Amino acid sequence: MRGFLTILTIVLVAGGIAYIGDRVGHQVGRRRLTLFGLRPRYTSTIFAVGFGMLIALLVVGIVSLVSYDARQALFAINRLNQQISGLTRERDRLVQVMQEDPIVFRFGEPLSQPVVVSSNRDEATIEKELQLLFVNVARQSKNVPDVRPYPNQPLTATAKAKISELAKLIKSFAPLAAVVAPVAGENIFRGGNMNISLEVFKDKLLYRKGEIISSVVVRDAKNPDLARSALFQLVSLIVVSATSHGMPPMLADNPTTSPRAADRALAELAHISGAALVKAAAADDIYAEGPLRAAIVVSSISPR
Repeated sequence: MRGFLTILTIVLVAGGIAYIGDRVGHQVGRRRLTLFGLRPRYTSTIFAVGFGMLIALLVVGIVSLVSYDARQALFAINRLNQQISGLTRERDRLVQVMQEDPIVFRFGEPLSQPVVVSSNRDEATIEKELQLLFVNVARQSKNVPDVRPYPNQPLTATAKAKISELAKLIKSFAPLAAVVAPVAGENIFRGGNMNISLEVFKDKLLYRKGEIISSVVVRDAKNPDLARSALFQLVSLIVVSATSHGMPPMLADNPTTSPRAADRALAELAHISGAALVKAAAADDIYAEGPLRAAIVVSSISPR
């Protein structure tokens, strides 16, 4: 409807312009006015055309002032076309990526946050807690697009048997607790069935406060690019070390330091000539359940 009204308005305005231009030309012709020594009929034609052009410019100016869409169409059409082309290419790229990678969850990818389960209770209670966790994750899977969710009764005989084995394992950890992480039991493809597995980790002490988690050498501490690269590498090494010590990967992937630790480390490195050693030390006693908090320690490496 809006497009029809716009076209109708343009037609009416064009007709009005033609009529006014004709009347002006007619009046100039009747008065036999001359311009630049031309004959009156040529002068009247010039006046008619010129007046029509002026009215057209006036209409364009008014429309541009009152309509944002008109301004965009008149003065920014090339930029809009470029943006449309860029968005179209990005859409095509994303569609191609989705077609090439139909996996929604990869094997071992976390489906929800890990939970800590105490091993000091009886085995039946532990088993019921694991069953409740499994059912909650199965219900959450109904909100995952493109994946067939678990049925309303997810605790099949196979699932119950596996949970019973995990309950015995957690009970054997006593007095230590267990960290239970719901993960994808296999690669879950688009249109495929959800598959939930529970991974169990002993909630043991991984690092004592002040213990070195990982370290990296900076060949030239005054070089800011090398210094920043070393800090990025240090974060990766923290994750690798914590995972190898028994922390669940989904928890180890989020190491934290004090807010200004990186800036302070860069400032300290800038005052060191030659090579330096950057170490990540445990900020507190760190258990498998996390958090993985580290302090950054910078020291100079004296030349031999």
